[in-house]
Amino acid sequence: MKLLSKYYRINITATIIVVLVSSIAYYFLIHYILLEQLDNALKVEEQEVIDHVRQKNKLPEPSYYHDQQVIFFERIGPVERKFNTKKIYDSTAKEYITTRELVFPIRVGERTYKVNVLKSQEQTEELVSLILLVTLSIVVLLLIILFLVNRFLLSRLWKPFNATIDELKKFNLSGKMKPKLEDSSINEFKDLNEAVAVMANHVSREYDTLKIFTENASHEMQTPLAIINSKLDVLIQDETINEQQMNLLQAIYQALDRLSKLNHSLLLLTRIGNNQFTVTENIQLDKIVKEKLIQFEELYDSSRLKITSNIAPAIIHCNKQLLDILLNNLLNNAIRYNTENGSVFITVSKNELVISNSSALPALDGKQIFHRFYRHSDTQQEGSGLGLSIVKEICSDAGYSIQYFYRDNLHEFHINF
Repeated sequence: MKLLSKYYRINITATIIVVLVSSIAYYFLIHYILLEQLDNALKVEEQEVIDHVRQKNKLPEPSYYHDQQVIFFERIGPVERKFNTKKIYDSTAKEYITTRELVFPIRVGERTYKVNVLKSQEQTEELVSLILLVTLSIVVLLLIILFLVNRFLLSRLWKPFNATIDELKKFNLSGKMKPKLEDSSINEFKDLNEAVAVMANHVSREYDTLKIFTENASHEMQTPLAIINSKLDVLIQDETINEQQMNLLQAIYQALDRLSKLNHSLLLLTRIGNNQFTVTENIQLDKIVKEKLIQFEELYDSSRLKITSNIAPAIIHCNKQLLDILLNNLLNNAIRYNTENGSVFITVSKNELVISNSSALPALDGKQIFHRFYRHSDTQQEGSGLGLSIVKEICSDAGYSIQYFYRDNLHEFHINF
């Protein structure tokens, strides 16, 4: 989830909760204030009745108005002074209306009366409802304005940040283009851009240093390896050496060959990891696979392997050199770890390449098979242990996915384009 989206959700949710709570509290507060005003009006009527009794020593005439009534009842026992809210049937309107009532005692001579002063509460309730409606309308309007502000204004505020993220996504160590960072008046975004610029320069320098080191190391190692190889060729051709010395020289020769291949594989992994194979093109995969089968035909025949292929037209976009290395590694493994009179199955479809082979080896560890130098305990130490790691790196560099399966005594490698 994007930061802005999460901010919108939290902000809108918090605003709605605050508004709801505030509206409820506001409703009860307004209702209380208006009810107090109505009670004060009832108290005024109460005082008028009391003043009238004091001056004339008799009760005033009862009043029956539409919104106010004053009624007297003679009582023998005590009367409690209190305010009530109740429903009273209005014969004129033919409905029950909400009424506020003040009950209080008054003494006239030797008699005690209960006085009921009633005022209609309908106008108060209507006023509260109107105020609440206006308030809710204002709140809804504020929420809409808040949403629009968050949607457009904050999006503009975050534009430099999004631009910086886009530049980081496009940043490529193998290229010489530095991230183009937009200027911003916001201090946090300024600090971010400065940190990104410093990091990009530092990483570029480290990359250039590593690149130069790997290239120099590879070049410098190839020279002594070539010299040792040539000297071994001379020694092997010497007729004066005995059989034991010849065996030792052969062992050295094989170790040297493995060291040379290991150096080449590690250099290749470094180059792939550093994105040095940037040239890509549309390649007719079915044609390349058919050519590879012809190239490997003698190796298959010498191992008496049965090749079964199902090749459909397929065009992929990748680096041609890396594709050649990928196919070489997978086909070499299919030969090296196969059994005599074994089988190799190759399937090419529009979106997938599948290479599977029989083998005396049991299932490999699917979690470690693409790790560097991983070997099954039953395999011989003739390879570098980097072949499948290189295949994995090539697939990752091209944006392909590769999976390993062991089914029906077959080791299967599926590459999805």
